[in-house]
Amino acid sequence: MAQAVAVIDIGKTRSKLTVWAGDGRLLLQSDYINAIGTGTPRQLDIAGIDSWLKGALAEAARVAEIGAIVPVGHGAAAVMLADGAPLAALDYEQPLPPDVAAAYEPLRDPFEFSLSPRLPAGLNLGAQLFWLERLHADAWGLGARLLLWPQYWAWRLSGAHASEVTSLGCHSDLWRPGQRRFSDLALARGWAERLGPLRRADDVAGEIRSELASELGLPKRCRVYVGLHDSNAALHAARTSPELAAGPFSVVSTGTWVVCMAAGGPGPKAYDPGEDMLANVDVEGAAIPTARFMGGRDYQAWMGDALGAGSDPALLGRADAASEGAAADPLLRATAAALRLARGTDRALALVGAVGPILVEGRFADDPAFMVALARLRPRQPVYRGGAADAVALGALRLAAPALAPPPLTRIEDRGE
Repeated sequence: MAQAVAVIDIGKTRSKLTVWAGDGRLLLQSDYINAIGTGTPRQLDIAGIDSWLKGALAEAARVAEIGAIVPVGHGAAAVMLADGAPLAALDYEQPLPPDVAAAYEPLRDPFEFSLSPRLPAGLNLGAQLFWLERLHADAWGLGARLLLWPQYWAWRLSGAHASEVTSLGCHSDLWRPGQRRFSDLALARGWAERLGPLRRADDVAGEIRSELASELGLPKRCRVYVGLHDSNAALHAARTSPELAAGPFSVVSTGTWVVCMAAGGPGPKAYDPGEDMLANVDVEGAAIPTARFMGGRDYQAWMGDALGAGSDPALLGRADAASEGAAADPLLRATAAALRLARGTDRALALVGAVGPILVEGRFADDPAFMVALARLRPRQPVYRGGAADAVALGALRLAAPALAPPPLTRIEDRGE
């Protein structure tokens, strides 16, 4: 049985396990729709994901010899451990009590150092940790530990405790990208120490827990990597594409969020927190100018009961007139929604000073009207569709298999295709 790499992608609404052969072929995929947060305050679906993951890994072990596992996770999430077990993992959409939010605000590092804008609810991870201190004061006083979301799953599989910069630098208030260190807030409150030692995303956290190896049929020497934040995995995948290697480029990662990251180039004239601008941090620790908006969720609202209809670039002219309303024809409505999404993306790319080629990956890379509309809006920059069906998984896979050749990209031509 040939050796393979498993990538675990724990997203906000969906979790996915993919298994890859050494030549980059996809051998297996398993999906799980995360349960909506329950409890007061709402928690992430740790138990449900854990149960699904064990079943998915056992199935993977019957298909291939899993030599390595790489976890990927969404941002703004962490798990509080007490007595070696998860005690809390807050849903970032859970609003904070007003008194907690007010008490937290003056503790944050200045924006010019953290490049982390103040966001609603628990989208700043520091706000969640501040609340957890109050919710679980007894456990906190007894030395409770913390794990960032991708590193929780690395710990769950290997028992190794670590932190990593791509999740620390994701609008968390916990990191100073320019100085490449923990924020004053994280140091002063002892969170940095509780989060564990800094490790690189491509470090091996440890080998699979022996009891899990026996239970799931995995090799006892299976390596578990530290892992990384999902949008940064897509950026990591893009860096290896020859079409992007000559200079600055941008990645547009699309899904629930549309995240526009400018790698290289002049960057923004200024970071404006009111525009949801921030600096992500790549696997090497460099600050990556980023602007984002909840485009996928907006798209669903625009589509309404027509969600799932395809778009047509040939209708972009008519869609321009219809884009402020809900067209009766599902095809026209989908095209109008794609155009609105492209305009939002164009604006976000302008905010980060994007120059050079643009690579679109994720859900909307397969929307023809969105891609053509974006190419029309950015005529001086070639727009590409990612060559991988899953750029996040490819970026994670490259942590364990850095020599893997990248798939070719597809340039979008304005021919109504």
